[in-house]
Amino acid sequence: MQTAISAHRRDDAGLTGLHAAAASGAEYVEIDVRRTGDGRLVVHHDPAVAGIPLKRLPYTRIQELSPRPVPLVAEAMEIIAGRAIGHLDLKEQGVERETVDLALAAFGPAGFVVTTREVASIARVKRAHPEVRAAISVGRSLWERGVHRDFAPLRAVRASGADMVALNHRLARVGVLAQCARAGFPAMIWTVNAEPLMRRFLADPRVAVLITDHPETALRLRDG
Repeated sequence: MQTAISAHRRDDAGLTGLHAAAASGAEYVEIDVRRTGDGRLVVHHDPAVAGIPLKRLPYTRIQELSPRPVPLVAEAMEIIAGRAIGHLDLKEQGVERETVDLALAAFGPAGFVVTTREVASIARVKRAHPEVRAAISVGRSLWERGVHRDFAPLRAVRASGADMVALNHRLARVGVLAQCARAGFPAMIWTVNAEPLMRRFLADPRVAVLITDHPETALRLRDG
């Protein structure tokens, strides 16, 4: 089966980047989900804007502080729907129910995948909606607590009930991809921007989805 491409939208690309990702031809478009201080769900990778945590700011103030518009999750889903599969990366706990409800309305149960590093979040999604695809993200920074567990993640994968594993490309290259494949879990590999690595993972049948900031390049290498 051909490896699918997920277009990752960066904060500094703003709404223009979201529209470009949806129009790129990639099979998936990834958005990062966080909650504001007044309870809105927004598309934002980083936990803060202008050095202030999003969870302490109302949405109107976030828009004032950000150099580019910060989309609401519902608005982003409208842009993606009908053009690509939604790839919803939950950056914090407590956003699962509302995000999935919005996604079910926008995409239908087969039209999106949820990813997050939080085992409890994946378990919550799968208990409420077993039909929804979900992937546990594996790949903490070397200075984070628990990083050693990322080299043997299958216990966490099984505990979460995830259908897939979203692996950092560095872990994938040191045997973790092989572990997941042997256990029967398809892999999403993030975030792959160098062409040699794109070629490597696009040719690997164990990789179901390649996540990249440069979907046009990945599509050219895959389809050209």
